[in-house]
Amino acid sequence: MGDINAGPGVFSIIADNFTILRNRDIRIYLSGNAVSLIGDWMQQTAQAWVVWELTHSTVALGVVAFFGQIPFFLLGPWVGVISDRYDRRKILLVTQFLIMLCAFALAGLLQAHLLQLWHVYVLACVLGVVSAFDVTAEQAFIGDIAGTGNIRKAVALNNSITQLTRLVGPSIAGYLISKVGVALSFWLNGLTIIICILSIAAVHTRSTVQAVSGNGLKQFLEGWRYFRKHSLLKLIMVFAATQAFFGLSTIQLLPAVASETLNGNAATLGKLLGAAGAGALIGIVFVMPFVERIRRPCIAIGGALIWSGIWYILFSRSSNIYFTLVCQFMTSMGAANVVTLSIGLSQELTPPGMRARIVSTFLMIIFGLQPVASWLIGAGAHRWGLQPMILINGILMVVVPAILLTLPRLHRLRRPDAIQKGQDHCVGF
Repeated sequence: MGDINAGPGVFSIIADNFTILRNRDIRIYLSGNAVSLIGDWMQQTAQAWVVWELTHSTVALGVVAFFGQIPFFLLGPWVGVISDRYDRRKILLVTQFLIMLCAFALAGLLQAHLLQLWHVYVLACVLGVVSAFDVTAEQAFIGDIAGTGNIRKAVALNNSITQLTRLVGPSIAGYLISKVGVALSFWLNGLTIIICILSIAAVHTRSTVQAVSGNGLKQFLEGWRYFRKHSLLKLIMVFAATQAFFGLSTIQLLPAVASETLNGNAATLGKLLGAAGAGALIGIVFVMPFVERIRRPCIAIGGALIWSGIWYILFSRSSNIYFTLVCQFMTSMGAANVVTLSIGLSQELTPPGMRARIVSTFLMIIFGLQPVASWLIGAGAHRWGLQPMILINGILMVVVPAILLTLPRLHRLRRPDAIQKGQDHCVGF
């Protein structure tokens, strides 16, 4: 571990990530976003349970995931360009309002006992389109608020909040579904988005808006060419894509795991998602500050990916609720580092005026793989069974990064002490 920089003590290293909270606008935005994220996780849990109750089909769960994720791929050439060319605050205000309408639509259909599977498919697709613009603009917006030197801290803290709410939201949803019904989770999500909208309106930011000519595809290709020139960005992408394809796609199977493998109900699903949130939170807050000090970032990210794969292998062999929760906790602890480090580093290596385009390139590739993965994993679980499919995913999450880590060129990719704006100091790959 000679690549880990010596320096401050354990407490100082962990506490350093929270110094970004001295920024008034970061505090306001993340507070509002935290409330909204609780509602979002409630809705995701409730939606998955509704689909499972309607169909008892892993294929249907995969189809919903497909419709929610395919817009990230199809709209990739445009969402980043739009976020770079227009006011990101206004984009977020519009997208959050539309997301709120989708939540209320699902709630109303459920409340009126009119909800059918095709409604979920349509709304998942609409929400996917809106989210493609929302997620891309949000990542760049956080960079605008934090400033170039603090992007990774802001992204890490935002992801910490995401995982903390992932611990709380599904648990609340599971309780409400078992005690009250499903519709309330959607109503509450819509209400929490209002708070997020107010926080976005309240912050001050210096967004970088480009006055450029040319269509969206041309501007996207400019960002794509920048991406292709930077070896570190490409390696980070391969690891992140592996996590997305084999790791994130497994989450869609959790309703079936809760019901069939563990003989549980919506509360069991809430516990599984809560364990994942707790693991990711611990990974980001207590593990990632030390992982970030490794000068070879691809080795750090690859190691986190292998860790997640090992625990998914163990997860696939478990039918005990307590051991399954431990496996889900440990898996997410590594997975959170893969995602957070990838997005944070990609933004630090990118000029502000191109930041959203690089983020959209990442999201286009990572989430563009998800629709295919969702369909394949859902169909595979239907054909061969839940646990064999999860076992295969876990094995591939170990094998793929292990092969990549044997590449000599990868070991020469080193992260400098200070990453200068938009400059890759790493040896070519």
